[in-house]
Amino acid sequence: IFFREEEISPGDMVMIVKNNYSLVEDDGDGPGFIANGDIAEVKRIRRYEEQYGFRFAEMTLWFPDYNFELETKVMLDVLHLDTPSLPSEKNSELFHAILGDYVNLKIRRKQYEAVRKDPWFNALQIKFSYAVTCHKAQGGQWERVFIDQGMFNRNEITLDYLKWFYTALTRSTERVYLVNFRDSFFL
Repeated sequence: IFFREEEISPGDMVMIVKNNYSLVEDDGDGPGFIANGDIAEVKRIRRYEEQYGFRFAEMTLWFPDYNFELETKVMLDVLHLDTPSLPSEKNSELFHAILGDYVNLKIRRKQYEAVRKDPWFNALQIKFSYAVTCHKAQGGQWERVFIDQGMFNRNEITLDYLKWFYTALTRSTERVYLVNFRDSFFL
């Protein structure tokens, strides 16, 4: 879309797709943790790395909702997955691969603690956030919102649909665009 050759570039907008409690100190000023659904802008990419069968990048992310930057690792493999975040079997695969680095710790509990603090295990899981579902958009607001009615038909307009539509409409601060809505919707 942006005529770029790289998989991810400075200026790209991304969404965190898995909570992360280890990257940010809870000092009372910032968010205290990085939450599933937080939006960030890629500011700089330092390097790309492959480790444990996964692809990572060291980058600086700016979180506009909190006005802070974070230098961190992100897992690139999640960008193009059809799942919301890294599937549990892949997460387990990563955990056990990293666990092998801590076999020198003789107590199993210490090994597990080391993995849970490991920067590779704590790499942020991200997806592009140029378009998000109404569910993911809850709590956020944008100047312009595009609502695609998609495959809904008149028979599917239920109370749940109307709640969804209300949520989608109220995400905008300036303008809403209704896309693929049939004329019969407005009758």
